[in-house]
Amino acid sequence: MKDVTRTGPRRTVLTHRTVDALKPASEAYRVSDVRCPGLGVRVASSGAKGWEAAYRIRGTSTVKRKALGAFPAVSLEEARARAAALTSAAQLGKDLLAQEAEERAEQASRTTVGNLIEEYIKRACGKLRTRHEIRLRLKRALVSLAEQPAEDIKRRDLRRLLDAVSDRGAPREAEKQRQSIGAMFNWATSQDIVPESPIRGLKAYSSGEARDRLLSPEEIQIFWNWLEASDLTDDMADALRLQLCLGARIGETAGMRAEELNQVEWLWTLPSARSKNKKLRVTPIIGVAKEILSKRLRLSKDGPLFVNETGAALRSNDVGSAIVTRRKQIPLDHFVSHDLRRTVATQLIDIGINYDIVAAVLGHEPGDKNTRTLVKHYVRSDLIPQKRVALEAWDSRLTGIIKGSEQSSNVFTLAQVSRAG
Repeated sequence: MKDVTRTGPRRTVLTHRTVDALKPASEAYRVSDVRCPGLGVRVASSGAKGWEAAYRIRGTSTVKRKALGAFPAVSLEEARARAAALTSAAQLGKDLLAQEAEERAEQASRTTVGNLIEEYIKRACGKLRTRHEIRLRLKRALVSLAEQPAEDIKRRDLRRLLDAVSDRGAPREAEKQRQSIGAMFNWATSQDIVPESPIRGLKAYSSGEARDRLLSPEEIQIFWNWLEASDLTDDMADALRLQLCLGARIGETAGMRAEELNQVEWLWTLPSARSKNKKLRVTPIIGVAKEILSKRLRLSKDGPLFVNETGAALRSNDVGSAIVTRRKQIPLDHFVSHDLRRTVATQLIDIGINYDIVAAVLGHEPGDKNTRTLVKHYVRSDLIPQKRVALEAWDSRLTGIIKGSEQSSNVFTLAQVSRAG
């Protein structure tokens, strides 16, 4: 490439107009900028023009050249600034391009927060049934920090995010996020991914006191009617209705599969893999619950009975998020799906069902230490007859509540109570 051509000077004060006016020649040529040593514009025989910086690093004899981009996509001011940075570093004996390459390589090798979440879920939470919920909670909490290196995260960054959650009236969620983030960074510290956990020293956002929210009969009726009128999907609405019928966890009802149901004896067998206490649980299907599931089974002969909008099996987090986004639409005081489970348990006790049978229905360990020892080591009964009586009683009462005739539908004899106890 020639530096002198018939089409223009060798060196000149480059402006947008002078660069634009440069014409192509039979061979490519270069015009240097008087105002910025090392900067030039290269004009190809095709007429294309591009910026180029030429510089020599102090202490070396080789002149380096670096293309800075095409004109006019890269402006004259941008080209001058970049060329000046390269030549200034070169005068100090530094290769700016090599330094930048090293920085990019170092940055690429550093684990981002987003990558840390995936690594933590894969290596530390792989066998946990709640790994999906943990992953979603971490991604939701740290979405604004996902691209930052994990080792650069400071306590003030996390405090800012969690304070915002707490300030919007969700201190328990902020505390859950704090605990999940803390567990992840503690693991990252043990794996030498970060030097120390930035969560350390961050105060708790909630006392951890258990919720005691119960739905009154009036609220149960309001909630049931709202499910019918709401914009929730039929799958979500039915999963919540089923939870209120059976007292199960929302994840257990939402994740129900056709193969878990015995349609002859109408029994639902929750496999240990989906049970919180990792124990298989058998539950009789009664009344309203049977109606809901019969309808579902007509739609799905196998696989999940409830699905989300992507067609995947419905999860507790799907339902929880749907409730949160509709908080202002629900005609009840602050409500979460687990309140339904607590409501069923309390209603069963109020009816007169023995505590141990209520525990069996809900999938909890029954009784005192001695009773739990018996169940753990000796007793091998699913208490299905007792559960059936208890759920028949609750179905009768629930039906009355839904229809607004609770008193007339709440006939339950002492003999029946005795059978359930």
